[in-house]
Amino acid sequence: MAHTVQTEIEQKFSIGDDRPVPELTGIGAVESVEHLDPVVLEAVYYDTDSLALARRRIALRRRQGGHDEGWHVKLPAAEGRTELQWPLAVEPPAVQQAAPSERADADTDHPEPAQTGVATEVPQEVLDAVRVHVRDHRLTPLARISTTRAVTNLLDADGRVVIELADDRVVASDARAGVARAWREWEVELGEAAPGTPKKRAALLEEAAALLLAAGAEVSPSVSKLAQALGRTGLGGTEEQPGNAAPAAPARTVESALTPAAAVVLAGVRDLATQIVDLDPRVRADDDDAVHRLRVVVRRLRSVLASHRALFDDAHLDRLRDALSRLGALLGETRDLEVRARWAADALAEVEADRGVVDADARRRLVDDTRAEHADAHRRLVAAMSDTPYYRLLDELDALLDGPVPPLLSDDPSSPSSPKKFSRKVAGKEASRALKRTVTPKHARRVDDVDPVEAARALAALHASRKAARRLRYTVEFADTAPASTLGGRGERIADAAEELQDALGWHRDASLFADFVLLTAQRADAAGESSFTYGVLHQRASDQAARALALADDARRELRRTV
Repeated sequence: MAHTVQTEIEQKFSIGDDRPVPELTGIGAVESVEHLDPVVLEAVYYDTDSLALARRRIALRRRQGGHDEGWHVKLPAAEGRTELQWPLAVEPPAVQQAAPSERADADTDHPEPAQTGVATEVPQEVLDAVRVHVRDHRLTPLARISTTRAVTNLLDADGRVVIELADDRVVASDARAGVARAWREWEVELGEAAPGTPKKRAALLEEAAALLLAAGAEVSPSVSKLAQALGRTGLGGTEEQPGNAAPAAPARTVESALTPAAAVVLAGVRDLATQIVDLDPRVRADDDDAVHRLRVVVRRLRSVLASHRALFDDAHLDRLRDALSRLGALLGETRDLEVRARWAADALAEVEADRGVVDADARRRLVDDTRAEHADAHRRLVAAMSDTPYYRLLDELDALLDGPVPPLLSDDPSSPSSPKKFSRKVAGKEASRALKRTVTPKHARRVDDVDPVEAARALAALHASRKAARRLRYTVEFADTAPASTLGGRGERIADAAEELQDALGWHRDASLFADFVLLTAQRADAAGESSFTYGVLHQRASDQAARALALADDARRELRRTV
């Protein structure tokens, strides 16, 4: 079942048991109040043994009671929190299987629950939203929170909610530590009629906060009920925690441990790794263009790692690039079918419009069958993204993101130091590489050779040329967006020229592959006694597009040579 998404902007206040809820009429657009009957909310929060979700300020809970009971995932956002919601009756439930090594070394403090226990209750749809963080680790209860809530809605002149003021009496237990806690809090949450800009929303919250503080409240020391249930002020690796634990030894900073060039490159690599993690749930949900976006990021990261090889440890680099290559291949299979389906739908619509006739057989074979193949490919992709090799790739990315000096980086003292000089050196090397792989028009035209071997060689050469142009473009764009390592206007011109060549060769490849697909499908249609006229028209149009793309590629090749 599809989930809903909403932005939650709220603030919490601690309050004594004997304090009455103040009237907040007169602030903002509030014209009247609405008092709702108290409800009891029973919530169970889940996490891995290592707090993979809490460390990233993510909460996953199952809550009963109230108007929005169900499964909730709360994610950090630029303003407030993003909350994903599913109904309680999501089916089927996901039975999480730990990896063999994890089962062998299971933490005896958190034994495997029975088949009907909470660890098997998290539905697959909910789990997919956080799988990139949970991976192959079990989810078990982290905290149980029971809240008796009395809500006062502050309404505008049209009866819409501007602010929801919840008077919560909370009893919570830390499921891991066995510690119970109880408190009362006021929670102010902006409603649908709240102001439309961040500045005005912040002002409204400040106005409400002033009245609550005047009524005896204090700003809550914990950012959430979950944090308070765990005896913490917040969630996340850098949040303050209570207790008498000795302070951790100061970690080496990137600036003190790395050369300036390595620090700049690492910052950019970390940004790309973060994008992979952020796009994972969107790919699982098959959001529009998510597969393409993740494929681009994976390619960018592989290109940057390859072109900046001098900064990295060879063994770690090769292992990471191989894993990214395998992921890229799976993404490519899904994306190629997505592109083929779009080409087929658009091209067939043009032909049918010209002829004034709908070819149902051709549409079924070219469009419907390809979309079915795409759905199958996406299922295979998600299955691969739910298996051990992918999880270990994510672990490698964590090493890049979480540690001050990840093991991927080389400790060679001869590593380049100046970001600007290093960027220029890398860009020059990649430009030479791209030029060596460019294909002359004479060689490119061999794709039409009657000898299939020669044609295949020419197509492979064009593909290699495209990949080299793409790698040059990504390398230069990476350097141009990194602090203190800009290549200036020349870098922008090189990137633009490389992109033109990449796009032209990409258009040629798409058109050529589509022409081949049409020809193969036409043979199958003919064998089934169906008309092949439409296929002939489509094949000719695709072949014409491939020829035009080659001409554009030749222009782009000359421009790239002039630029570099």
